[in-house]
Amino acid sequence: MNFRKLKRLFASARRETAPAPPADFAADVLRAIRREPPVAAPETLSVFDQLNLWFPRLALAASAVIVLCVAADYGLTAAGVPSLSDGAAQLSAQWLLTPTGL
Repeated sequence: MNFRKLKRLFASARRETAPAPPADFAADVLRAIRREPPVAAPETLSVFDQLNLWFPRLALAASAVIVLCVAADYGLTAAGVPSLSDGAAQLSAQWLLTPTGL
């Protein structure tokens, strides 16, 4: 379809009068609204149902925390800070397993 035909088509559409809605259009809309079933109140969810809904978010948050902890451990080890296992061994050697411990 070329530009001239398209322009003529739109010009003729502008000259046409807009169709009028039926006289009882508002009443038809109200009847349709009344026919719709009422929205039921949401049923109460158990703890397991709520956890089931939250699980994707919880899993994503837990995996992000794990990745951050592993990255921090590697970063701190590279910076010269003792690793977590070295720190736990040092703590147990100094405090927990001494004769005057607990």
